[in-house]
Amino acid sequence: MFRAQVVSVLIIVLVAAATSDKFLAQKPDFLTPCKQTDPNFNKCFAKDFEVVFSQYKDGVPGLKTFGTIDPLHVKRVVIAEDGNSPVAINIELTDLEVIGFRNTKVLDASFDQPKLVTKLKFTIPEMTIKSNYAAQGRVLTLPINGNGKAEMKIQNLLINVICKLKRRDEDGMKFTDIQKVRLDIEVGGFHIDLENLFNGQKDLEQTANNLFNDSWKELFEALRPSITATIQTVLEDRYKKLFAYIPATYFIEDLE
Repeated sequence: MFRAQVVSVLIIVLVAAATSDKFLAQKPDFLTPCKQTDPNFNKCFAKDFEVVFSQYKDGVPGLKTFGTIDPLHVKRVVIAEDGNSPVAINIELTDLEVIGFRNTKVLDASFDQPKLVTKLKFTIPEMTIKSNYAAQGRVLTLPINGNGKAEMKIQNLLINVICKLKRRDEDGMKFTDIQKVRLDIEVGGFHIDLENLFNGQKDLEQTANNLFNDSWKELFEALRPSITATIQTVLEDRYKKLFAYIPATYFIEDLE
């Protein structure tokens, strides 16, 4: 196995000249306030989270700093390894475009009122990550030194999320602000393609990419920390903005 460390994960925050509204004054029709006393609360709550991914894929009306959900934009991710593996690569990814969140399916969602914790489990059938890359290292005995375009595809991405919340009352409305997001991920498949690995030597480039994808489980384990950190950083940023803007009672009718 080879290990990786996340050196940095930076997200793009696009701030428009116009200021955002203070909060979403009118509940959108696609959100159904759920009652905690309803035995189907979790199902109702999950549906509300799922619809947010699709309805707000292009951004949230009135919230200028939110940006898009699909595609998501990440400025930079750096993956560094310890060098004690047959497959050892240092990779810098820049100007990442992450596609696929609009097809999110929320499998379960729960809310713990006393602890102010929300737990989510959702899956994305396929996520595509496009970026520029610069890589150095080796795959077995094959030295790697290149830069160019990269594309990664993740199949059946399963994400478990825990959100720690804080109650806030403002202007007669109730909010549950996000304090911290933690998550873990599992995948059903992983494919990577790095162009221009050997300055246009296509045979060597194809050999290297084949090695990556023949050993995709090991490769993914190396990339897992950075992929997890990237998703966590982006979701935490979006969730904090979203739940500071949308009153919690639009999701939970009987919030205490």
